[in-house]
Amino acid sequence: MQRKLLLALAASAPLIGFAASAGAQQTTASSASTVEELVVTADKRQEQIRNVPMSVTALTGETLDKLVDRDFADYAALVPGLTLTPTEPGASRVTLRGLNAGGDASTVAVYVDESPFGSSSGLVNGSINAADFDTFDMQRVEVLRGPQGTLYGANTEGGVIKFVTTPPDPGAFAGALEVGGQDVDHGQAVASVDGMINAPMGAKAAIRISGFYEDLPGWISDPLLGQNDVNRGSKYGGRASVLLEPTDNLSIRLTAFVQDIHDQGTPDIDVDPVTLEPLHGDLTQERATNEPSRFLYQNYNATVNWDMHWANLISSTTWGSDDTFQKDDETAVLGPTLTAVFAMPLGSYLDETVNDDKFTQELRLISPASNRFEWQVGGFYTYERGLIAQSVYAFNTPSGSPSALPVLEAASVASTYQEIAGFVSGTYHFSPAFDIEAGGRYSHDNQTGTENTSGLLLGAPANYADRSSEDVFNYSVAPRWHLNDSTMLYARFSNGFRPGGPNVLPPAAPAATPRTYGPDSTVNYEAGVKTSLFEGRLSLDVAGFLIDWKNIQLIEVVDMFGVNGNGGTARSDGVEWDATLVPIKGLTFSLTGAYTDAVLTSDAPAVGGVSGDRLPWTPRLSVTLDGEYDWPVFDGATAFVGGTWSYIGDRTSDFMLATPPFLTAPSYDTVNLRGGLDYRRWRIEVYAKNVGDTRGIINLSTAGAVFDGGRTATIVQPRTVGVALSAKF
Repeated sequence: MQRKLLLALAASAPLIGFAASAGAQQTTASSASTVEELVVTADKRQEQIRNVPMSVTALTGETLDKLVDRDFADYAALVPGLTLTPTEPGASRVTLRGLNAGGDASTVAVYVDESPFGSSSGLVNGSINAADFDTFDMQRVEVLRGPQGTLYGANTEGGVIKFVTTPPDPGAFAGALEVGGQDVDHGQAVASVDGMINAPMGAKAAIRISGFYEDLPGWISDPLLGQNDVNRGSKYGGRASVLLEPTDNLSIRLTAFVQDIHDQGTPDIDVDPVTLEPLHGDLTQERATNEPSRFLYQNYNATVNWDMHWANLISSTTWGSDDTFQKDDETAVLGPTLTAVFAMPLGSYLDETVNDDKFTQELRLISPASNRFEWQVGGFYTYERGLIAQSVYAFNTPSGSPSALPVLEAASVASTYQEIAGFVSGTYHFSPAFDIEAGGRYSHDNQTGTENTSGLLLGAPANYADRSSEDVFNYSVAPRWHLNDSTMLYARFSNGFRPGGPNVLPPAAPAATPRTYGPDSTVNYEAGVKTSLFEGRLSLDVAGFLIDWKNIQLIEVVDMFGVNGNGGTARSDGVEWDATLVPIKGLTFSLTGAYTDAVLTSDAPAVGGVSGDRLPWTPRLSVTLDGEYDWPVFDGATAFVGGTWSYIGDRTSDFMLATPPFLTAPSYDTVNLRGGLDYRRWRIEVYAKNVGDTRGIINLSTAGAVFDGGRTATIVQPRTVGVALSAKF
């Protein structure tokens, strides 16, 4: 660890010297005395967050940098009502307001600027492969809670996570570099480096390029394989963006964003299926073969903004690709049978490849700001091709060498999803104090699916196909009442949907097996208050909500076929809060959290759920308290210290994981600490995460990879101590 940190500090020394002598004015502001007011694009137009009639959290790039938060696992606790259920870096289910029942499609949409990213269908594992973009050089991350079907379309039943990238700036040359290292208890030391450069190209154009590389630490041991740190990996990527402003009323922005995550294994431990205690010791798993994976994101976008005075015309054209490659040990399931049948010691593993290529085009007109009526109208088109390809192979144990047997099972599902939609939204100001925002969206989609099967255990090759189509209408109504310049009351009535699709089944499948599954939908009732008090020293955002969820999509087994189905209803209600207080200059406290009661309201017999069962992986109570104190120490320098305490309540397991009563992951809390110095253009920071070395369980999986009848439990990263050194010029 010391060697890597010294190398990182040495590498940054030339840049620090250059930045300190650059001669520009100092950028470190004095300690804040009021709460910062943020501008967001939640309603697809720029607006102060305290005027948006919905529950929104915005995490700025500066905040994420100071907390050294680079992915979902780092900042999820800062967002009320956001639940993360990961299996490894790059593979996570993201849930807002408790809307999770284990379906194949996501209930939370992910956007990068104007681009929806990831699969819209239930045939490409969209629910468990949420795009986890690195936050370096990100302007902010916006989280919109509650259904967003009117402006954002499909897969927004729970809400939207929107990554807003920093645009190029034609006004000035700028750059940044950050190097760091961290040491994980019971694991390894790793290093990281991030860099950015912004270069004007004349007065009307600029280019911004950023890149990042991070070693992902390992801390899981496998005595069966004789390996330590089996879950180590790496993450790297970059973004390039060009801004052209040929005239005062026309801008064109071209952006490319690529990220690659490699994992050598999973951060799982093997646990007892009842007590959830470790089977083989602390931070230990046992596998017959390694389980590497790779998650590759690519997103290319062209956005044109033409100010026609009477309205802005915005065109967003995107091609995105989300590719996943995973290997899973299946020896505990198939090994004994293969060994008995072929009279030799055999293990097995599953190779899975998932590809999703998506093209989208959106055109919309947005009116100028008005004291009477504001509107926007648009059209949306998307076409995506998906593929899941799985193959099961045998290998010799314990050597791990390839077996002479041919592929045991091979199956692939190729799919297409095509959607066309039109939407409209408007805000009518009845008076300076009262207005109503309302909108609607109509969409039509067509889907196809084709499956191919072959292999030693599946018999003769087979091929079959199914298709589906549907029409959906979404709406939203949100009255706002401004009591004064600093306090707003609002209500919101909105809905969202998740597309249905085909179940690709062989012709011989029983008639009772559903060949298609329908969309599910949510209706959201929300009321809240946003206020700024004590001359801007206290900011408060509190919302109460109730969501009815109907025709829930579930993964079920019907007549021995695994299919997507619909069944049951659910309700999620609760309260979310986000409060920030600056009692004295330089001292800031923030308290965020949610109380969420998410339960089935009718039976779902296909997955063993009954009315009153809690929805999976949603804590009733989650709370985060953060405090920081900044103070000047000498001319141009400000020191800071801070800490974050987070509490996550107990959560129930997935419906398919166990028969009732379902397993319960215990509550846990974590403490993070930080401290550092800002001096003109550079910062040095030391931090510690999970100071108490908590073993919080954040996911439970089925027994496929575990010997002795156990299960796998994903746990939070052990205590981590690190340092980050950054410079801006």
